[in-house]
Amino acid sequence: MSGVLRALTARADVVFVFPDADGRRMTLDPALLALDAPWTRLPVDSRRVQMWRWQLFSQQLKFRFGRAEHEIRRMRRRMLGWKASLLLTIAGLPGVEPLFLRWLGSQLARRPNKPLSDLFDRERPDAVVHPSVLEGLFINDLVQECAARRIPLVVAMNSWDNPSTKRAIVGHPDRLLVWGPQTAAHAKRFMSIPAANILEFGAAQFDVFREPPRISRAQFAAEHDCGDAATIILFAGSSALTDEFGALKTIEAAIESGRIPNSKVIYRPHPWGNGGRDGHRFANAVWKHVSIHSPTRDYVARLGRERIGMTLPDYRDTHDLLSVVDIVVSPLSTILVEAMLHGKAAVVFTARDAGSSAILANRLPMIHFDDFLAVDAVGRADTDEQLLDLLEELARPGMARRAGDECRLAAAHFVTSFDSPWGERLVSLLDNLAPGRADAATGLEVSACS
Repeated sequence: MSGVLRALTARADVVFVFPDADGRRMTLDPALLALDAPWTRLPVDSRRVQMWRWQLFSQQLKFRFGRAEHEIRRMRRRMLGWKASLLLTIAGLPGVEPLFLRWLGSQLARRPNKPLSDLFDRERPDAVVHPSVLEGLFINDLVQECAARRIPLVVAMNSWDNPSTKRAIVGHPDRLLVWGPQTAAHAKRFMSIPAANILEFGAAQFDVFREPPRISRAQFAAEHDCGDAATIILFAGSSALTDEFGALKTIEAAIESGRIPNSKVIYRPHPWGNGGRDGHRFANAVWKHVSIHSPTRDYVARLGRERIGMTLPDYRDTHDLLSVVDIVVSPLSTILVEAMLHGKAAVVFTARDAGSSAILANRLPMIHFDDFLAVDAVGRADTDEQLLDLLEELARPGMARRAGDECRLAAAHFVTSFDSPWGERLVSLLDNLAPGRADAATGLEVSACS
């Protein structure tokens, strides 16, 4: 959808592969996408997917020293429930584990992924590319099939939490494309992938940030009723179901009283966050110092009528928005990393009072957020009062710009930058991995579900 794969489809013989449509995993219709290449569907063997995950979960539930390892065990136990957690913990015990793995291997062998094998026989790919959250439907079968056929497999991670919290890979691909130093270290630590197989490659979806914004600050201010506000604050929602509406009411009152002077707030809901807890309140709210980001106004209006599933906003809209604001506040959303890449002051609102949520409390100890919160330039507020103090300070002349400059430097730990586009570098990588093949013809496998 971002066009990042056009370089590949222009240079190689590409086939896109999507999971079978079942109304749950795959809601996009590939026929409506500008793929510039043929596509097909692949059925999903849910039982086989589950067995692969059993092997991974038994490894995650093993006792290991370290705070991050403890939090991963806690997260898995919460997700699996006590009975499954107990059984898989036992499965990973010394003496039991070899028997468990032998049994699991025999079960997988009894139900091979024949549709995938048939696809490989039919397409005869020279390489396979798999964008993934590292806990997808095809990833382990691809590792197994590509290894057996000696076909290079390139896996591109989708988000910064993937190597530490998802990582449902048994074995490893020929190359894992990570965002930067943080996720490279996590892939080594949590996935045991050899350093030679890990490439810091940047984030494909952030390639649009290389383009000039399509709107000026003056145009944006006019469209969002910012008047002559000296400071524009973006409050970006998350999927943690915190009280975003209440937080915005608190900030608006501080602007009205003059505590945060000459400022305007732009609210951008998370694409599948439903406006936070009781987000339906946004639909009919009247604001004096808050405006809804224009591309999301229809989304906000729908919150009053229905609960909305996953949506896929245009990253160019996000780029335009981040190019004109001064400060970005969010309860632990990836947009904070995107704010750093744009040189904006980033503030994490980790509400611990009535505005908090169990989801936020569970996410806070995860290591990818831990690393982010450790950055000196990143502001953190646990209460409404701390948030107002931070915004009051950043609204002073020059303060937001200074914090933004520091954040831009710190962003290199999370996302490595390059002079050339992500898509062009992918083509070069495949040329090197599949030398001597017919024009580096490439079969492209895309799992479009998380």
